[in-house]
Amino acid sequence: MSDDRIIADLKTPSSSFDLGFVTDVGKIRKMNQDFLAVSNSLFIVADGMGGHRGGEVASEIAAKKLFEKQTYSTVQSFRDQVIEANTAVRAKAETNSELEGMGTTLCGITLVEPSIGNTETLAVANIGDSRIYLLSQGKFSQITEDHSLVEEMRREGKITEKEAESHPHRNIITRALGIAVEASVDCWEIPIHKDDRFLLCTDGLSNEVSAAEIRHILEKVDSPQEAAEQLVRLANSNGGNDNITVVIVDVKEGDESTTPSTVSPISVSTSRQTASFSFSTTSRSPDNRPEGATEWETTPENIRKLIVTALVMLLIVGVFIGRYARDNYFVSFEQVGDTSIENSQILIYQGRTSSILWFDPTVEERRPILGRDLDKRTVEEIKQKPQFETLQEASKYLDALQEEITEKQNEN
Repeated sequence: MSDDRIIADLKTPSSSFDLGFVTDVGKIRKMNQDFLAVSNSLFIVADGMGGHRGGEVASEIAAKKLFEKQTYSTVQSFRDQVIEANTAVRAKAETNSELEGMGTTLCGITLVEPSIGNTETLAVANIGDSRIYLLSQGKFSQITEDHSLVEEMRREGKITEKEAESHPHRNIITRALGIAVEASVDCWEIPIHKDDRFLLCTDGLSNEVSAAEIRHILEKVDSPQEAAEQLVRLANSNGGNDNITVVIVDVKEGDESTTPSTVSPISVSTSRQTASFSFSTTSRSPDNRPEGATEWETTPENIRKLIVTALVMLLIVGVFIGRYARDNYFVSFEQVGDTSIENSQILIYQGRTSSILWFDPTVEERRPILGRDLDKRTVEEIKQKPQFETLQEASKYLDALQEEITEKQNEN
């Protein structure tokens, strides 16, 4: 166990939970970039990435930021602290060029006051591809959603579940703390029952151990610490290709209902705001006018007001269409005449994959990667024009491709 990658504030026994936790460097990595933090009511797992030391620093900063507050009263306060963690990771990266581009996943649960009723309630927060599983009343499920390119392709039906399990780019995530100025975090609350068992883990576990194997151990091993250690041993025996972090939380007190806990995730984005306009096409005859209404007169003054109002509305609509058309990035092959895919360069575009009115996508970044440098699977992936919320996320996707190409060239 990597004790320097753990915060455990457990001075007094918890009356609500039993815990088990382990973090391990794995069999391949030289450094553990995961970090875990646990107390009697707060449980955090983070998986860092970026640079020589960047991932190690990012995950520690994020976890410690959440631990600055030992208790949270609401889902909103928990989510706000995750956003503070995003700011803290970015601020640290700006002080050291070696840490530039670092980021971290984060998933966590904490006790909060219930918004409805008196049932014991947990707030859940998630960004990235670390996971939270729940074993409740005999039912086992993953309650978080992976923010990864491969998982998004699977949800959209572009690849199957089996293809996703072995996809070469399953490590490319689409959301993380520290990458963008504004972080989009999934936050919600979940009622808990006595004997519920939660598992928080990094992808070092979920990439090596199947959901069925995870469930089997959670169901058969009573001790949360022994269960955590068995899961880590199994991940290592299956390859141990990444750092492995596991936190198991057993609920000792709660509702004894026989109905399993249910979850309703809410995505809370700090970067997206939606404006809504309602236009009515209903017309009324003079005989059916509302009481007090007067007939509109076609005077020059009224016509001028109508034209000004229409122009203002067109301007507002144009602004929102423009924001929508430009608020996106995607990766694609450059289209130059009859140039074949294998000789086409890969570019990052800003905009939508197809033109919207007069807004065409524009080239934001070029990379010295040609179609012939890629395997067939990746070529097909690029043809689908994968989309990203920020330029940084699109750049990280191409960074991963370049690393793969370099590794293959070195092997040859």
